[in-house]
Amino acid sequence: MLLLALGAALLLAGGGRCLARRLLLLLFLLPRRARRALPAEGKAVLITGCDKGFGHALAKRLHAKGFTVFAGCLLVDENGDGARELKNMKSDRMKVLQMDVCSDQEVAQAVDFVKKTLKEPEEGRVVNITSMLGRMASPSRSCYCISKFGVAAFSDCLRQEMYRWGVRVILIEPSNFVAATGILTADSIDKQADALWRGASDTVQEDYGREYFTRHVALMKSFINSGLKDMSLVLNDITDALTSPSPNNRYNPMETYWWVRLQVMTHLPTAIADWLYIPGAAL
Repeated sequence: MLLLALGAALLLAGGGRCLARRLLLLLFLLPRRARRALPAEGKAVLITGCDKGFGHALAKRLHAKGFTVFAGCLLVDENGDGARELKNMKSDRMKVLQMDVCSDQEVAQAVDFVKKTLKEPEEGRVVNITSMLGRMASPSRSCYCISKFGVAAFSDCLRQEMYRWGVRVILIEPSNFVAATGILTADSIDKQADALWRGASDTVQEDYGREYFTRHVALMKSFINSGLKDMSLVLNDITDALTSPSPNNRYNPMETYWWVRLQVMTHLPTAIADWLYIPGAAL
């Protein structure tokens, strides 16, 4: 299947679009094995970032399937909307915890609570969400890519270290779901942009110029409603990662275009991959 995808990408670049489309159609029409799911009853899952976005939706999804959910939220102590909604479910299987993942103390307290609640812990799974930009770079996204590459590298190392204990470590690598998660807002972009500009040195401000910076702020704002608007692809893959007897090591919930581009950028020689997709790149 990978060869089909790479062949299609090269044909698209060379003008063979008709044949490329047929190859991609064949790729996605190939029969796939039905995935059997393990029972969720009696299982527990700890989820971080449940205030909104993927984490919030996943907490409700897994609870509905029968999991006991430990939902870590940043704003429990501040009565945040997401935490309050989960608490209002008034279910013994939905346990909402105050957890700032940047606070060692709060993480330790959450782990201690889970340990005390689960009387017979079993071998588990670790599912981390990174991004397609955790395996391929993109112009003007260096900070984001660095963070996602780091999580991917950590997860790869952890996966290899955990084999001996039977613990699976799985990566979810979504494409753009900004519209679905609401992770970007005009107000948050303005606040971050203002802090970045004020924190930049005089030399950096002079070299780049306010006009250039303003254009990039506007570009970021254009992403607010971009990407897929339905989280189902991501939620389905995380659910499979937790319930399948033989989960994949990596899942790629994304559109066909981005899946093909990910394969090209991570498997072809760098010069060819950049030439295909990055403006200004030359062989």
